[in-house]
Formats: sequence, structure tokens, C-alpha cells
Amino acid sequence: MGGFEMRKTLLLVTALMCNSALAGVASAQSSAEPGANAQGGGVDVIIVTAQRRSEDLQDVPIAITAIDADALAANDIRDLSRVELLTPGFSFGKSGSDARPAIRGVRTENVGVSGDPSIGFFVDNVYRSRTSMANEPFIDVERVEVQRGPQGTLYGRNTFGGNVAVSSAAPDFTDFSGSGAFTYGSYDRLRGEGHLNVPLSDRIAVRVAGLRETMDGYVEGIDEAHDIFDRDTTYVRAALRIEPTDGFDMTFRYTRWEERGTGGAAFGYRVGGIFVNPTTGRFDINGEPYLLRYDIPRTGNPLVEGIPIDERPLFYPGDTILEQELDQDVFSANISLDLGPVTFRSITGYVDYSVFRNADNDFGTRVGNVDGQEDRLDAWSQELQVSNSNAGDRFSWILGYFYYQEDVSASFFSSCPSLARNTPGCAFAAGLPKTTSNAFFGQASFWIIPDVLRITGGTRHTEDEKTVYRAVGTTDASQRLTSVTRTGQQFDFTFDKITWRGNVEYYLTPDNSVYGTISTGFRSGGFNFGFFANPALPAFFAPETVTAYEFGSKNRLLDNAVQVNLSLYRNEFRDLQVQNQFLVPAPGGGTTTTSVILNAASAYSQGFEAEVQAVPVQGLDIGFSATLMKARYKDYANVPAPANYTGTLDYSGNHIPYSPDWKLTGYIAYDIDLGNAGTIRPQATLLWSDGYFNTDTNTVLDFQPSYAKLDLRIGWTSADERFSIEGFVNNVTDEVTLNRATFGSRGLNQSYDAPRMFGVRVGANF
Repeated sequence: MGGFEMRKTLLLVTALMCNSALAGVASAQSSAEPGANAQGGGVDVIIVTAQRRSEDLQDVPIAITAIDADALAANDIRDLSRVELLTPGFSFGKSGSDARPAIRGVRTENVGVSGDPSIGFFVDNVYRSRTSMANEPFIDVERVEVQRGPQGTLYGRNTFGGNVAVSSAAPDFTDFSGSGAFTYGSYDRLRGEGHLNVPLSDRIAVRVAGLRETMDGYVEGIDEAHDIFDRDTTYVRAALRIEPTDGFDMTFRYTRWEERGTGGAAFGYRVGGIFVNPTTGRFDINGEPYLLRYDIPRTGNPLVEGIPIDERPLFYPGDTILEQELDQDVFSANISLDLGPVTFRSITGYVDYSVFRNADNDFGTRVGNVDGQEDRLDAWSQELQVSNSNAGDRFSWILGYFYYQEDVSASFFSSCPSLARNTPGCAFAAGLPKTTSNAFFGQASFWIIPDVLRITGGTRHTEDEKTVYRAVGTTDASQRLTSVTRTGQQFDFTFDKITWRGNVEYYLTPDNSVYGTISTGFRSGGFNFGFFANPALPAFFAPETVTAYEFGSKNRLLDNAVQVNLSLYRNEFRDLQVQNQFLVPAPGGGTTTTSVILNAASAYSQGFEAEVQAVPVQGLDIGFSATLMKARYKDYANVPAPANYTGTLDYSGNHIPYSPDWKLTGYIAYDIDLGNAGTIRPQATLLWSDGYFNTDTNTVLDFQPSYAKLDLRIGWTSADERFSIEGFVNNVTDEVTLNRATFGSRGLNQSYDAPRMFGVRVGANF
């Protein structure tokens, strides 16, 4: 950003903040969401842990959206995929079993075994290191925090674009309680869930929660039993909490998560009118040939021959059935000891995870060209913290150490004849990456003028050691990995980085503040496994870094009846890691695509975010959010053309994918009090998004036009709040929208958001 542009920005921000303060309508970067005021009394106070301690959300100078349990249920938010309904600057895509969240122009594209996510995902303070882990179901969840912007000081290296922190409900010592709910909806969706809290004494309690969900897929597969985007989920969590003495708290958790079915693969969707000519290796789009990916126009509408989503066959008789199997076990221990002046905390986590998925990429009627992958991961982490006990002290501080170790075994097969994939003629690429990370961090805040002016500074030193072994994998007749054997090649990397954060807050009144923040973040570099099979491909990619500037305001108004959220930011990226699909020779002849990570020299995202929530009268909740964003590559030249082609490409000036220039969300809900007959609550939620590209190539083929989605629901709750029933319709107008698109060797691969869904939910509390 040039000097003149920066001065204009500062003047604009100053004017906005001063005007907001004088008018009394500037507020926090976060607010309670729908359902916060069922009983009146203004917008609820929400406690968050964005600074690794419990604080009032309005006292944290970070852009956060916090969604409580009531809002999750009211909006049918069963996992991260629908969080964007209530969160500015956030979008969600999915490819296969991999989640691809995006925050302020930053999204995770490197979903391979050597890739780190760019958006952090923590459940009960335990880090999840694979993108597919971000699909973990929400059950008996107390709160979801979406922290926008780099969180590299207190959360770590892979919170490059932001962080999502999920907090499950902890066992309670006081009340025996429980709940249960049953949902039936479109595509034979059946979901049963519940929890039970049992105090064993005034210092020991257990809590168990679980769900079982099945649903048919909404994209046609080889037969009705194998439609795509189905669900077969089992999830169980058990927690034990012990408080031996005052100030000494221990919580132990175990979770088991299983996913089965065809999954939601982005591979293999043949769009009408898009085929690759096998002779020329070029796309034929409505009779017009285009060089694969790179000279497709940005304008026009070549998809006039497209087939409706619910009529588009993915497979054909005789083809291989798509499969997905995911298993995850997590053990965690959160221990805190409050000694008065200081508090010690230990967070221990262990994750045992595996995922298998395959895809049929041939777009044809013959048996063959089956692609697949199986990953197995063991990871454990240990975090130690010491902090002052009272967050309200004039001098507040936290120091910590974080250790993480991850061992992965993975096998890939690509374009292998389905009847010969276990024969010597079908080679398997495999890898054994290992990561060890050590980090020391600290942050301190000081009130220069008590309750008026506060400064905060923090830093983190991270050292990542990565080792990659070339290996060969073998499978059984069902394509499942039986062994991975090292073959001798080994690559070692060390990435060392200091990240930091500086912040100034000024309180105009106890309920009105403005702040400015400068922070940095980074994500480790790594190795492209495709190099083992094709040395012509790039072997390595560098770490990516970001420097972020943000100005914000946090205020409560009219006895907390209104909150208005404002944030203005600019992110400067260096060496942004970008995924490309390269056309390479296949093991059995012909060609296939290989994912390769490259570094874009420089990029940026800048924008404005606003959130408003109002409770003008008892029972009425109104909310609105707006995102204005510009995310572009500044310098991304010399992109290698795929194999079999010459020259380089230049993406400089292209839009960063999943970054609409405008995005609006809003909701309105009203509690109709029926006295002893209970309460009826109708609610409408609207999301409107400007158009955006799904790939760096920025063509009309991967472009998602602007769209609007409306959700409607109406619910009844008994006067004693023990029983409830709700009817809902999501995506009322049945909008068909892409959440992921990639170019492959045989066409355009696409993944779609859910069509119109309706259902009924019945619940009980005791």
C-alpha cells in the first residue's frame, strides 16, 4: 500500500470511528447470534477465549463472531459448512472429504499429506491438522468462535488466515440434566442426538453426548444406494471433570467419529458441453476448442448445455462405486491450577485419524481410471501456559510452550484400471511425512490509563522440522492400504519464524472502544509428492507469510439493546501457497492430473466488515452483516504450463478464489408469547453473495455467479422449555451453487452446495 493510499485509508478509518463513537453506534467485531435474547434483556454477553483466557467478547480487540448453542440449533448448523450464514468474511467449500474454509481471501488448497491448513481448527483447545477434520460434527457444543485475521501469536503457525475454535459443553457439578432431539428431512435425513450430564459428587461429574445421522445423497450416482453427498455419521463424546480442590480443575475427553458412504467428492462431475478431445488434448466447449484451462475466456456462457444437478449422472453401469471411510479418535486433558497470583494450565491432545476415498475420473462408460487416496495419522500435542489469574489486572500477561508431533502414512493411486490396481503393473505412490513443531509464545497487556487506554504486544517463535520419505504402498482387493515401505529417498526441512502482534485500544466510554492492530502470521513450506513420480514437477514450495493491519470499534448501545460491528483491514501476503492441477503422464499410459503447490510472489486482501444486532423490544431479534472485500494476486507470474505444453502463465491481477467482493447476511426472529401454551418463534435468514471464481485461472467455467439463499423456520417451545418442535426449509428457492471447482484432464470437476432441504426437529430437555 502506497503512502498516499495509506493516508487516505487512515483518514477514512478515523472518520468512521469518530463518527461511530459520537453517534454511539459502533460496536464489537462479534456479537451474540440469533437466539441470544429469547427472554429479553438485550443482547447476551458472550465469553470467548480468543486470547487463551476467558473474557467478555466486547473486551477482546480481535474480529470475532461467536455462535452459541441456541444459534447453532436454530440455523441447522451441524458442522462448519453453514457457519457462513452468520459470519462476515467467511465462506466454505468442500472437495471430497476435505473442508476448504476461507477467511478474508485466505483458503486452504493444499489438502495433501504434506500440506498444512491455512485456517486453524481447534476443538476443546486440541489442534486438528487435516482439512477433513474440520468437518467434525457439532454436538453438545457450547460455542463456536470464528477469529478473523492471523492468530499466529497465541494459536500458532497454521492460523494464517484466521482460526475456528469449538468449545463443547463441560460436565456440570450441580445438575443432573439431559436432552434429546430427532430430525427428519429431505433425502431421508434421519438425525438423533442427545446428551446426559451426571454429577457424581460436588467435585466429580461426567457428560456424554452423541449423534447418529444418515441421509441419501443429492447427486445421482451409479444407483440409488450410492448417490453422492450422502451421510452416514456416528459421533460420541465422553467427558470426565474432577475438581479435587478449589482452583484445581481437570477435564478429560474422548471422542469417536465415523463417516461412511460415497462422501462428497468433487471429482468426476461431467458438465454438459465440456469434454477433452482425446486427440488434441483440448477442451471442446460447445464446439469451440480451447487449450486446456488456460485460454478459456472470462466472459460468455459456454455452459448452455449443462445438465441440472439432480439429473447429472456421475457414474455409469460397470464403473467403480465411489467410497469414503473416515475414522477419528481423540483423547484430551485440560488441567488448570489457580494459585491466586498466577494460573498454570496444561492442554494435552492425541489424535488417531484415517481417511480413505476414491474417485472415478474417466467420465466414461468403461471400467477404469480409478483415483484414490488413503491417509493415516497419529499426532499428539502438549501446551503449557502460565498467566496472571485476573484478566482485569492493570498488567495482564500469558506465557506458553507448544509441542506438536505428527506421523503420517499415505498412499495414492491414479488412473489405475479398476481390475488391475493390485497387480504389479499398477504403481502406487506413497509417502511418510513427519512433522515436529516447537513454539514459545507470550503476550502482555498494560493499561496506560486505567479503563481508558491499553496497549498489547505479543510474539511467538516457531520451529518446524519436516521429514519426507519416498515410499511404495500396497493394497488389498478392496483398495485399502496394507503397507507403506520406504524406498530410500528422504528430504528434510526446517522452518523457523517469529510472528508478532501489536495492539492499541482506546475506550471512549466503558461500552465504546476503538482499536488498531498490526499482526503477522506464517504457514510452513513443504514438499510436492508428485515430484517422486515426475521429477519435472516442482519439488518444494516455500512458507507463506502475512502482515495484517486492522482498525476496529466495539460498542454497546441503548442498555445493550443494539450492537454494531465495524472492521477495516488490509492483509499483505508473500509467497502465498497456491494449488495447481498439472497434466502429467499416467502410469498405464495416457495422462492424468497431479496437484502441485506453487508460491504466488505477492497478493493482498482488503475490506470492510460490519455486523449489527438489535433487540428493540422483548422477543424480537434482528441481525445484519456486510462484507466488502477485494482479494487479488499482485505478482503471480511464470506459472508453469502443464506437461505436454510449453511456456508459462501469468495470473497477476487475478481474483483470489472464494473471495466475493460483496456478501450480505441477515436474519429476523420474533418470540410470540402464548403464556402457559408456550412460545412460537418464526425466523428468516438470508445470505446474498456476489459472484466469485473457484480457481486461480479465473475463467467463466469456474465462476459462481451472484446468488441469494433464504432459510425459513418456525418453532414452538413449551412454557417450561422442556419440549420443542420446529419445521424448517433451507435454501427455499433451490439455488444451485458451486462450492468447489477444479480443472482435470478429462473435464471440469465440480462440487455443489446442498439443494433445497426441509425437515422437522423434535426435542426434549430434562
